[in-house]
Amino acid sequence: MMEIWQYLLILAGGLLLVFAACLLPGRFFRVFGVLAANAACGLALLLALNLLFSSSFTLPLNALTLGVSGLLGAPGVAALAAIAAI
Repeated sequence: MMEIWQYLLILAGGLLLVFAACLLPGRFFRVFGVLAANAACGLALLLALNLLFSSSFTLPLNALTLGVSGLLGAPGVAALAAIAAI
């Protein structure tokens, strides 16, 4: 069960994002769009990699792999695959 400070931290983070979106809408949504595109590309590559090479190795779909593939995109998935192959 979450403590009250965790709810307040989530609320503060959400308010900070809303404030940033209102203050600099062009830059905020450009950065958010790039992150969303990287996340979609990384997730698609992660799923494709698991479907193609399911017999030899798989990369688990957890918070770490999704975070790396979301932030770094295709190079992140390639790095994860190289680390898993070692």
